[in-house]
Amino acid sequence: MADLLRITAKNHPAGKGIVWESTDSQFLKTKIKLDTQPTEEICEGDVWQVQFLDKTDSKPSSPSVVTFRLVAKVRELKTWQKITTLEDFWTDPDDLQDILCWVNEGQDIILIGEAGSGKTTLPFALARALGWQEPYKVDVAMMKKAQDFFGKGGAADGKAFFAESPMMQYIRRAQIAYDNGIESHFVIILDELNRVHAHTGDGLHGLFDDTRQISIPTSEGGLVIKLPPNIHFFGTINQGGSYVGTFQMDQALKSRFAPIYVPAMPRDVEVRKLTKEVGVTEKEAGHIVDTARKLREACGAGQLEFAPDYRVCRSTAYLIKNGRPLRRSLIKGLLGWYNGRFELDHRGEIMDPNSELAKAYSAIRAIMAK
Repeated sequence: MADLLRITAKNHPAGKGIVWESTDSQFLKTKIKLDTQPTEEICEGDVWQVQFLDKTDSKPSSPSVVTFRLVAKVRELKTWQKITTLEDFWTDPDDLQDILCWVNEGQDIILIGEAGSGKTTLPFALARALGWQEPYKVDVAMMKKAQDFFGKGGAADGKAFFAESPMMQYIRRAQIAYDNGIESHFVIILDELNRVHAHTGDGLHGLFDDTRQISIPTSEGGLVIKLPPNIHFFGTINQGGSYVGTFQMDQALKSRFAPIYVPAMPRDVEVRKLTKEVGVTEKEAGHIVDTARKLREACGAGQLEFAPDYRVCRSTAYLIKNGRPLRRSLIKGLLGWYNGRFELDHRGEIMDPNSELAKAYSAIRAIMAK
């Protein structure tokens, strides 16, 4: 197998996005293109190890076109024993050490927690800390059968073919990296794994056991998928009665993962994220978070069916950022999910006292009065 090459991302001089440059002498005066579009953001200065696929000679006055496949972004690998915290994440230090130990041994992990607790964010933070490749996330509920995770069959010009999914292309990258001795790791996030359809989950069991192998039917007969040891799976499960999923996660699937509980985002972290990501002031972010936390408490006590997570807080912050009044933003952004019409009587109460909106407003009246 040919050695991998390196290319560097550069801003186009005319502002037309990213172009690629190679320092390899045979490709200095060529136009570089990729066989598939990257699934992550590419910034100027990024260096990638790539696989050469093809070179097409053009007219004498035009540069040849070289096609590469992105394999692994060049990152500095970190020793897992030296990781004690994750930047911008609130993991318990002991839980973090458990995760690192399991990952080092090749154990796949299930992250369990309330919606908006950061279950999906954690693997991204972990990969950054370790210098691994950016994770690829799969929405499990969208997959009706095991084959959907890897691609779909088709036919053209009387010939059958199998079009690989982005997840399968990600697995290919990991395999190429492993075959070429690149010491990097790849992470696949199976979001809301408890929503996997029963027959679909059964077809995936082999990926998570010691064989790391499954067979799927294709229009060409069948495809055997065997994972390289540099791939790690993180599943996520939303906790709570509203997130029971299409089927409960079966025992066979549970036994293949190690469980980690992800606690709710602390107030100071949530406030800091809003100020950093949206641009509202710390005081404004505090109003949003405190209001949302009251609604979450009411939901936890069984008084409400919906608890606004960080994403809802962020959409509320967008209103404030763009000059909308604070009180109106809280009402529209946080209370808009509850059934009922926001009309107050002469006492300052919701006109329909039996509505879900009235219960939600009752939970936050003290904050709204400030």
